[in-house]
Amino acid sequence: MALNSISDSKSRSNRKRVGRGTGSGVGKTAGRGHKGQKSRSGGNVRPGFEGGQMPLQMRVPKFGFSSRISRSTENINVKKLEKVKKVDIENLKKLGLIKKSTKKVKVFGEGKLLSKPTDENIKTSKGVTFG
Repeated sequence: MALNSISDSKSRSNRKRVGRGTGSGVGKTAGRGHKGQKSRSGGNVRPGFEGGQMPLQMRVPKFGFSSRISRSTENINVKKLEKVKKVDIENLKKLGLIKKSTKKVKVFGEGKLLSKPTDENIKTSKGVTFG
């Protein structure tokens, strides 16, 4: 194989120059067709636009929900309650440890509470001890 026998592999085609006269085959409308929004300069529709029809992302139903139980439940680490003498929901609200809208509390973590919770809406994890 000699240098003078090497030829172009034709793997890359030349760039097509459009809109450069009718003799080029891609002149005048430059492959855009006639009239319409897409033929104009700067004219195109946004992604997801379906010509005024209700788009797919709005037709598909919404999913997921916020559980009403979890909205009224709060978790507290046992370390915040180590010095609290009486563990009930009213007392925790007064101390500012839980929100006023809270109905149930879960005490988690490993530690010791001074007394057992008096309220049935206060649950504890296995790591919490009393006394």
